[in-house]
Amino acid sequence: MVKEKKMKQSNLLIPDLQRMLGEEITEASQRFLVKSGFLGSFQDNQYVFLPLAMRVIENIKNIVTEELEKLSAVEFQLPVQSSLHAEEYLSTLLLKEPENLQNNTSMQLYQIQTALIANQKKAGHFLTNFESTYLDAFSFHETSVSLSENYHRYEQLFGRILARCDLQFQSVIALNKETNQQDTKEIIADSLEGDEQYCASSESDYRAKIEVATRLCSGKKSHASYLPLVKKTFAENIEEAQGQWLKSYFLRAGKQPIVLFLRQEDQLNLAKVTNFFKQKVVQVKPKEIEKYFGQAREMLDVWNLPQEVTYLGDLEVEFLTNTKMIAPHSEQEYYENINPLRDFPNVAFADFCFVKEGDPSPDGQGVLTFKKGVKIGQLYKKNQTLPEEEKATIPFHIGHYQLDLSRLFLMIAQQHRTESGIIWPEEVAPFDLHLIPTDLTDSYQQELVEAVNAMMAEEFQILIDDRNLPLEEKQNEAAFIGCPIEITIGKKAVEGILEVKIRATEAVIEVRKEELVDTLNILFYSAE
Repeated sequence: MVKEKKMKQSNLLIPDLQRMLGEEITEASQRFLVKSGFLGSFQDNQYVFLPLAMRVIENIKNIVTEELEKLSAVEFQLPVQSSLHAEEYLSTLLLKEPENLQNNTSMQLYQIQTALIANQKKAGHFLTNFESTYLDAFSFHETSVSLSENYHRYEQLFGRILARCDLQFQSVIALNKETNQQDTKEIIADSLEGDEQYCASSESDYRAKIEVATRLCSGKKSHASYLPLVKKTFAENIEEAQGQWLKSYFLRAGKQPIVLFLRQEDQLNLAKVTNFFKQKVVQVKPKEIEKYFGQAREMLDVWNLPQEVTYLGDLEVEFLTNTKMIAPHSEQEYYENINPLRDFPNVAFADFCFVKEGDPSPDGQGVLTFKKGVKIGQLYKKNQTLPEEEKATIPFHIGHYQLDLSRLFLMIAQQHRTESGIIWPEEVAPFDLHLIPTDLTDSYQQELVEAVNAMMAEEFQILIDDRNLPLEEKQNEAAFIGCPIEITIGKKAVEGILEVKIRATEAVIEVRKEELVDTLNILFYSAE
């Protein structure tokens, strides 16, 4: 889409629609977006991108397509109602024409399309929308090595895109949501008001979602002598907190019964157990204990269960010695002197817990801290599962890479808000320059406006405030719109002098008309 190089503000649709959005706006940057006419309302959970927002979105799209061209990616587009089925469509197409992936080559395809999301969850304080504009990119490979190399290139590509948008973000290890999905990472924009929580090392680049985060195991082999296992009854004066305590969970993977042991202070992470078995794992309800474990709950003996029961222990449990555990069949009894390596038959140890803030980072560098943000994208690898009738076809490996450009727009605004408005990064700003004459009835100001337009129009996109309003009102609205540079033309127009304001620093300098081009080139390009 070719954008106008210059635009009169009176020609833009910039209504104040805050009262029409249908939900209370608690996040400051979105109040600014509404007040300045970037966003409007259509129906509940459906908002409108007005002309100013569309200019920002188009700038984001231009950055995305420029970067994708560097990977020789080619564009396609599915219908909106089918846009979420691109992977299925492309996979089917390639199965019919496998010669496209011969000789270890890869194929890169992408679409930038609106997707209808029926169950879009609310992202913290941010507005919800049933529609989002996505970058949906795919790569198809004959080998896993080729896929891994390309996956890394897309990580770098996303980094370049978001750097050009001046967005602070994290690439975070995330849960594989399908059994044939691998190496899932989510792209999370930093935000204290976000709904996504993740762990970050205090001293390294380790980042992981809470459900998959790991910690450095602190357990060490003990040289203490094993004491005899005994069962005791709680006495009224016993101090239960003394010593180390275990707790047991009764789970199943399908019909496979599982007993799992954790330290008392740890919390079970079923996602990790599911990943261990490569199939869904659930807790067994008390009334179903006998069905899966062969013993009624009130008679349950964890040391005399059927042979088919699988025993698991968290890594932190493995080297515990002479610890205690409440008996599963009675809260009035407990076992003492449990030694997992001695007492649990054929137990397998792995990481089955949620991490806690302050746990040691798994790479041994620093401790884990909890952070918040908003998910704006994801990457993952996938092995194509072939139907039985197509087993003879050469299988291929898929990379899927997504960015939510609508949410990216919101997060850029959120990270670049100020007390008075938004300062858009240069590459995505709706206009480069906001030209504000104080009095268009003044012939000197009119002439200077025309001269600035003539000099600047080829190189910069200009918004001209041609409305008959007080200067203070114009400047207040300019702060909401957020162009990087404001140029005010006032009483010194007769001398050919303009006032240039750099929004990022609030610095104001007076510039002669003849020096304006050089001054702006320095301001816009010196940082590149």
